[in-house]
Amino acid sequence: MKNMIKLGLALAAFASVACVLLAVVSLLTAPAIAAAKEAEVNAGLTVVFSRASAFEKAPGFTPDTATAVKAENLYLAKKDGSVVGAVIQASGPTYDKATILLGLDLTRTITGIKFLSISDTPGFGQRATEPAFYTQFAGKSANDNFVVGSDVDVISGATITSKGVAQLVKYASYVAGEFLAANYGGASGSGEAPVIAAPAQAFTYQDAYLSLFPPETYPDATFTEVDKDLNRIVRNMLVEKQVIVTVAGKTAGAMVAVRGQTYKKGGVVLTAVDMNRTILGARIIELNDTPNIGQQALEESFYGQFAGKSADAALLVASDFDALSGATITSACVADMVKVGAMEAAWVATSRGGKTAPADSDEYPLNGLYLEE
Repeated sequence: MKNMIKLGLALAAFASVACVLLAVVSLLTAPAIAAAKEAEVNAGLTVVFSRASAFEKAPGFTPDTATAVKAENLYLAKKDGSVVGAVIQASGPTYDKATILLGLDLTRTITGIKFLSISDTPGFGQRATEPAFYTQFAGKSANDNFVVGSDVDVISGATITSKGVAQLVKYASYVAGEFLAANYGGASGSGEAPVIAAPAQAFTYQDAYLSLFPPETYPDATFTEVDKDLNRIVRNMLVEKQVIVTVAGKTAGAMVAVRGQTYKKGGVVLTAVDMNRTILGARIIELNDTPNIGQQALEESFYGQFAGKSADAALLVASDFDALSGATITSACVADMVKVGAMEAAWVATSRGGKTAPADSDEYPLNGLYLEE
């Protein structure tokens, strides 16, 4: 016992020392890292606005971080003491994410762009850093639409990266152009601000309940969780939550949350059915897939496809719903969770007087693509 205590104390001491050393290293290296980043930005300013002779941070510029694309810093580009344009630093989603510097003159013409970072797929999205792609933006107007395929040449095999960079350029050039127009006599824009939609978020359970059983349709609905047969495995998925929905003393439907595998770490989907075994909808409670790819399952345009289908209907890729482009496995896995959740919710509803399941309904097909991973 004494040896165990000594060992435990020794391990605790080593852990404490290690934590202190890591903190010290972080403190010592942080200034050097910050200086290196600043030097990279300073070098990039001249690259994207070569005819300027000096740069300074723009007074009065407020970083715009309210959207998925974030305008982080703005530098005034000067020549002979006069402002001739600006360079903006912006970050946003691509296939993963990227940060660029973009130069814009007083006529709203792009003078160049430079990648400070991009974490997309090597050999595909990383090709955005090749001159053949990024030099096409120089000479374009901030008023352009930057539509990939017509205004912007797409990178073969990296459409999502191409669209992400185009969106980043469009928003960054708009912000810089508006600042120059408002403060330094720059040309006015010809259109409204680009709409940059924030990434869709997963639902909380409470929000999902009210979304699936809205008060205007189900006034004073009550949601009662049922513990019976909870946490059981059904077709390689875990039943995490069962809810009975009651309106004016009568059961209006049921909901079941199922946890299952997706392309990456898996997720949780809550599916609701009415007393006639019709799917009222599905809401994603948790999803941890690839940003801008599998995570698009959080968009209503995807999960809304399941509403109105029978709990007994097949939900197979290609034939029964539209899969997300580039995210077939995620699409199929979410559909499987919806299917299992719908069947389990229909079973709960049946136990409360709902429509009886058809014969052999337990033998339903699933996509099962996660089994191939």
